[in-house]
Amino acid sequence: MPRDIIDNRHQKLVDHIRQILPGSQAAKFAVGYFFLSGLEAVAEQLANVHEG
Repeated sequence: MPRDIIDNRHQKLVDHIRQILPGSQAAKFAVGYFFLSGLEAVAEQLANVHEG
């Protein structure tokens, strides 16, 4: 997995997260600010993540 910065201009972070999470056992995020609507957008994929 490349460790590029995704700025939501050309690539959407939610699209990458939705693609990666189904095969993940753990997830950690570093964000500058956070909206609950962002969590809602990936909540279904987070249901199978064992460590956050």
